[in-house]
Amino acid sequence: MAKGKHKDSGIVKEIQKVLLDDGEYLRVLVQESLQEILKAEFEEQIKASRYERTEERRGYRNGSYSRKLKTRVGTIELEVIRDRGGQFSTELFRRYQRSEQAFVLSMIEMYMQGVSTRRIKKITQELCGTEISRSTVSNLAKGIDSKISKWRKRDIVEEYPYLMVDARYEDIRNEGIVKSKAVLIVVGINTVGKREILSVDIGNSESQHEWSQVFKRLKERGLKGVKYVVSDDHSGLVQAIKQKFQGSSWQRCQVHFMRNFMSKFSKKEVKEYIYKLQDVFSAPAIEEARERKDRLVKDLEINKSRIANWLDSEIEHCFTVYNLPVEHRKRMRSTNMLERFNQELLRRSRVIRIFPNEESCLRLFGTLCMEQSEQWRSGNRYLDMSLLKDNKDQELPQLAQAG
Repeated sequence: MAKGKHKDSGIVKEIQKVLLDDGEYLRVLVQESLQEILKAEFEEQIKASRYERTEERRGYRNGSYSRKLKTRVGTIELEVIRDRGGQFSTELFRRYQRSEQAFVLSMIEMYMQGVSTRRIKKITQELCGTEISRSTVSNLAKGIDSKISKWRKRDIVEEYPYLMVDARYEDIRNEGIVKSKAVLIVVGINTVGKREILSVDIGNSESQHEWSQVFKRLKERGLKGVKYVVSDDHSGLVQAIKQKFQGSSWQRCQVHFMRNFMSKFSKKEVKEYIYKLQDVFSAPAIEEARERKDRLVKDLEINKSRIANWLDSEIEHCFTVYNLPVEHRKRMRSTNMLERFNQELLRRSRVIRIFPNEESCLRLFGTLCMEQSEQWRSGNRYLDMSLLKDNKDQELPQLAQAG
């Protein structure tokens, strides 16, 4: 068998392993894909699109009828177009029933991988015995790109007192060279305690300029009321937060801090000292946290003076969370919530390995962010934000203006 076929088969198997359990999301995705293919098949047969006047036209629409199709991702209902002469017939249902699993996977790849339309056509034909034109594939991509663009540019009409900010890196091909680029994500928690993904962007890095542009666009869309931001301590990100959210407070992610701390010890030493740092972060009040930190610093000064100095000078921003209501602290002391979502993104992106361009990367992550955000918005509240109002007498430490 040809080398290319081995590669395509491997991709299909990986997509199957990672994505087939994705329930409602895949059902809607497959339904929309098949509906577009039915439309394209009809227009190809009558040689004209809707309302198009052409000498080659061979027929006219005459309503439609519904037909259900059972698939791996649930029962989907499709509208099959009729023509006046009763000549239109589709091979899609027979072919789909014969190899519906392969069709699901090829549709997922079509939408999500952003690979060349020629390759999609080849894979679909080999797997399913049916051919989809390059123009149909391009139209499908344009449709989902349009939805993502509209979602990313939507107005922000509510206030978001809390922000959670994080980034992940993906390999993207650019002019024949594979580069690692940052996927920058911002999650907000509004005044009723619901989470929402406010933005997803592709940047060259996590520089101050890149993050500043992200925050600038958010404010132009209407973001306001930000009181508290949690993130890691990437210098460019922190400077951008200081510049764009003056008057807000910044919490250094405690989980990222613990990872930094652990990296300074040998494997034998890590277990002992990470337990002590966890004890610091579990203190019920900031005064107790600082006392436990001082004891740890003294302990480290005996044989680990450099680590002791680092800990003493760097840990204070990890204590900002103590200014929040007690009930909020566990969830707002780190970016863990966003990192768990990042793991879901990783499950998808590792199938692709290298994105062919930025558009395909944004198509994947934009779609998944939009889906996750809608689930959060329609689900239970994440925090009781009335507690923040009750806590108004306790001032949050403000960020200094960036230099």
